[in-house]
Amino acid sequence: MPKSNYCLIDLNGSALKINVTVNNGIRLGSVFILWEIKNGKWNKKEKFQIVTGDDGTAEFTISKMPKDIENDSLAWSINTCSLIPNADRGEFTITVTQDGKNRWKKLSSRIVPKCETGKQLNFGSHVIFKHLINNNLPTSNLWKDTE
Repeated sequence: MPKSNYCLIDLNGSALKINVTVNNGIRLGSVFILWEIKNGKWNKKEKFQIVTGDDGTAEFTISKMPKDIENDSLAWSINTCSLIPNADRGEFTITVTQDGKNRWKKLSSRIVPKCETGKQLNFGSHVIFKHLINNNLPTSNLWKDTE
C-alpha cells in the first residue's frame, strides 16, 4: 500500500470499513467526518465516532457506497491518553478495508499523557478516496501513443 493521503477503492466493491487499533493500554476516542467538495467548498457528508475498548480496537462501516465517495476526503480527530502507569507511548493504526482487502493504512507512534492527569493528546489527518483501476488493460506501452 502506498504511503500517501490517497486510498484506491473499487467503485463497484462493497462498503468501506474503517478499523482503528492502539496498543499499550491506551484509550482512544475519535471523530471521523466524510467530506465532499461541491462548488469549491467542503461539505460534511457523514460523521461517526470510534472508541476503542479494552482490546484496543474498533471498526466502523461507512454507510455511503464507494461509487458515491470518489474524491471525498475522510478526516479524523483523535483524543487519547494512557491508562497504564508505565505506558507512555502508543502505536496507532487506521486501516481502510474493502471486500476483505486492505486498501490503505496509516501508522503513527505517539507519546501520550496519563489519563489520570486529565490531559489528552489530540491529533488527526485525512485520506482522499480515488478509484482503483481494476481491469487487466496493460499500461506499459501508453507512452508510445502520445502523439
